[in-house]
Amino acid sequence: MNLKIPKMTKAGISSLCWILLFVLNIASAQANSQQNKSIKVSGTVIDNTSAPLLGVNIVVKGTTTGTISDLDGNFSIDVPSKSSVLEFKYIGFTTQEVTVGSQTKINITLLEDTQALNEVVVVGYGTSRAKDITGSVSSISAKDIQNLNTTNVASLMQNLASGVLVAQNTGKPGETVRVRVRGATSLTGSNEPLYVIDGVPVDDPTALDAIAPSDIQSMDVLKDASAAAIYGSRAANGVVIVTTRKGKSGKKPTFNLNYSSTIDTQIKNFKILYGDEWRDKVRQFARETLIYDPSNRTALDILREGSDYLGTGNTNWFDEVKQPAWRHSVDASISGGSDQNRYFVSLSMLDQKGMVLGDDLKRYNGRVNLDVDVLPILRFGTNMLVGYTDTNKSGTSMFSAQGYRPDIDIYDENGDYLMINNSANPVANTHKKDNTNAYRFLGTIWGEVDIYKGLKFKSSLSISQDFTFKEAFSPSFLSSNKKASGSEYNYKAYKTVFDNVLTYNVKFNDRHAIDAVGGVSFESFEGKSTSISGSNYALDEIYTNIGSASEISAKNVSNGYNTRGLLSSFVRANYKFDDKYLFTFTGRYDGSSMFGAKNRYGFFPSGAVAWRISQEDFMKDVTFVDDLKIKVSAGTTGTQNLSSFSNRDLYSSSSYMDLPALIHSQIGNREIRWEKSTQYDFGLDFAILDQRFRGTIGGYIKNTNDLIWAFQFPSSTAGGSMNRNVGSVQNKGLEFTFTGVLIQNQDINWSATLNLAHNKNKVTYLVSEGAVENGMGINIHGSGSQVLAQGYPMGSFFGWEHNGIIQSQDRVDELNEYAKSKGQSYYDGNKLRPGMLEYRDTNEDGKIDNKDRMIVGSPDPKVFGGLSSNFQYKRFTAFASFGFQIGGLKSYSKTLQNMPSQLTGLIDYGLNDRWSDDNRDAKYPALYLEDGVPRSSGIELHNASYFRLQELRLAYDIPKFVGINTQVFVSGSNLFTITKYP
Repeated sequence: MNLKIPKMTKAGISSLCWILLFVLNIASAQANSQQNKSIKVSGTVIDNTSAPLLGVNIVVKGTTTGTISDLDGNFSIDVPSKSSVLEFKYIGFTTQEVTVGSQTKINITLLEDTQALNEVVVVGYGTSRAKDITGSVSSISAKDIQNLNTTNVASLMQNLASGVLVAQNTGKPGETVRVRVRGATSLTGSNEPLYVIDGVPVDDPTALDAIAPSDIQSMDVLKDASAAAIYGSRAANGVVIVTTRKGKSGKKPTFNLNYSSTIDTQIKNFKILYGDEWRDKVRQFARETLIYDPSNRTALDILREGSDYLGTGNTNWFDEVKQPAWRHSVDASISGGSDQNRYFVSLSMLDQKGMVLGDDLKRYNGRVNLDVDVLPILRFGTNMLVGYTDTNKSGTSMFSAQGYRPDIDIYDENGDYLMINNSANPVANTHKKDNTNAYRFLGTIWGEVDIYKGLKFKSSLSISQDFTFKEAFSPSFLSSNKKASGSEYNYKAYKTVFDNVLTYNVKFNDRHAIDAVGGVSFESFEGKSTSISGSNYALDEIYTNIGSASEISAKNVSNGYNTRGLLSSFVRANYKFDDKYLFTFTGRYDGSSMFGAKNRYGFFPSGAVAWRISQEDFMKDVTFVDDLKIKVSAGTTGTQNLSSFSNRDLYSSSSYMDLPALIHSQIGNREIRWEKSTQYDFGLDFAILDQRFRGTIGGYIKNTNDLIWAFQFPSSTAGGSMNRNVGSVQNKGLEFTFTGVLIQNQDINWSATLNLAHNKNKVTYLVSEGAVENGMGINIHGSGSQVLAQGYPMGSFFGWEHNGIIQSQDRVDELNEYAKSKGQSYYDGNKLRPGMLEYRDTNEDGKIDNKDRMIVGSPDPKVFGGLSSNFQYKRFTAFASFGFQIGGLKSYSKTLQNMPSQLTGLIDYGLNDRWSDDNRDAKYPALYLEDGVPRSSGIELHNASYFRLQELRLAYDIPKFVGINTQVFVSGSNLFTITKYP
């Protein structure tokens, strides 16, 4: 076949090209239109009861495209393609993903996520689901911990656990914080809770220093007898269980690195008077003193023409001793696991400077947690931690710097440190050495075997070793006799814990569940110490060699030894019927070597009942309630606030007429008994609106009997002391915790937690023997400004009540006349004058003395708690934690600052509101040049209420890069405090 192709002209070719181009453009547009056309998907979201869900987040996975369901659960969204995946997210429900495919209508049922209710809580020798807890437990998760910028593990509980008070005295690096769970229960012993680290009880709270906060998986605070009784004789002050991180099966190695740099500073500084301002104030006090005491030698010397009694210095000692308080910390870890093993390894370093010259801390910690599945029924593991701490403390403080005379220079004309009245100045005192090196090891090896279905046996052996070396030195230029002095202290402690535990879990008939734990435990402890001190070192520079001290005698050398053992058996049984009714029984039988044979053993039982009302049939229509549980419990716990040999006679080395001698330092009491606390608890747990809001309300009464007190015998009867059971104390209170998810949508997640607590402490009984009876017949134990008094809180303030400020000499004369009518010479000494406080003669004997002292206030707050907020917007996170206290009194000594003849520094607190002839309506008494410390009275007690921004953290998650997740953050602690306390 012959085809004849027509000959194309130039114009024809051009026309054909335009036609082809037009066709191609149309085809391309149609193709692009088909490719870019989105798919509209709609549907309805319901729960498993067919109720529509409002506010469900529906997001195209991997994009920012999203929407939320309406009141009827309906939604509509445009997706790019058939391969798009829709994510359905809603608080309290499991997240679900659906591939669009050819669907344009997607109806989905979200299932309830019981994670919060099924959250595992560590309860001692085992775990339990949160919804099955019958006792009172506060839990702190790793997520909570990561938001807190702290170097002390115990302080993590502050504001996050209801009923827990955390306090620190000076803020120096390495200082141990004080923790109180539901009030104090012991008169003389430690009121700290028992700490349990990965299942091992530790006696010394400083063991927590060997744990980096980033290593912690959870902290569970057992507060009532039902939860804590399994630790028996050591659980009266509560139990804090610290669980560290572990690896996960089938997870590739994960590396974590955290670095932070922090600077601490003192926000609130009182104005410290120095220079001419201080000298003018001292001269004013001198003139006011001479009005009523014309012969006062100090005042006359200050005001004498040409007097050099006041120096010409202009030293702000506060500024001279402070330093930039930088804190650098690095935490690194690796974790992971295969099907047969799991591991977690971490290293941490802390380098912290204190706010005072010479204060610093260096801490290094390491941890290895390893679990291995040898066989399907056999597992072994180990938890090991090592820690080293180097702490230096100077011989000065901010408080001492405030009190030193500012008219004195730091150095004299020879460049030596100036001293006043044989007292070294604050800068010189920074050269004092107080160095402590502490080494700690805690290791546990364990094995667990499945004996039968639901029955397991676990055996563990834990060994801890502590080595402490402390060295103190005071250079020669700090001593009036120009002799350097020093001391060394060595301490070694060894502890072994051997636990053997059977665990049994069984369910039958779909309605019954039993969870039981039983075991035996043996603990042994041995500690040895050696100390030596000396003076007159050959050179200050060789202070590390105490052998260079020429003055060392037998009296300067001592050894200490203590040992104790604890043998225990314990059991806990939980029974659950129909997931509605829960019963718990716990008992522990302890035998302690610290008591005599008659009282060596003690039994500590507890029982609890809970009713999950939300599981009842009559609650099925109350759809907004997810969980509602009432619980009650009662039980007994104890404490062993004794030294190792309290039941034995002890002798201490001494000397008599330069000859070696022994003195009777302790009279043994073989009748001494355990301190026992009987506690009654009630509580209500709830979760509503798909677990969006959860909370706990509870109350308790805790009565502690057989409190131990060390009686001191007079030296005329050979002295010494004896421990005796002397009294009882009661703590009762209320607690409330509420957590809510306030906002949750595609971009924003905002949750908050509020906890409140009220605890009332009262000494209900004290023996009269050994007590001091004041004028009103109240038995008082103790002699300081805070004492123990029957009918009052422990640590109540003890002082003199007053009738205000004396306004005239006539009133002084009236008081002295009253004293004479009672057979006394003076009402309040021979120097009573206008401007002083008129103390109340409570026993009406005509004179002011110690028998007139009364309880003038309580340090305990009426309400305390915390508020935390976690706000997330896309990649930004803002976390804030607030702490507060309502009520309670706290002493501020500068309220009664006096000016002795040696003179001191002054702060500008109340100085302009001091009584004088020209200021008779003043709030505070006159400040005369007078030796002696003013009597303690209510005037120096101030309302300790406060509201504090405890923690603020702003963070940003950088987009993932080459498999690395990175977060940068800035945080601050104690940024502001609102309070009337000075």
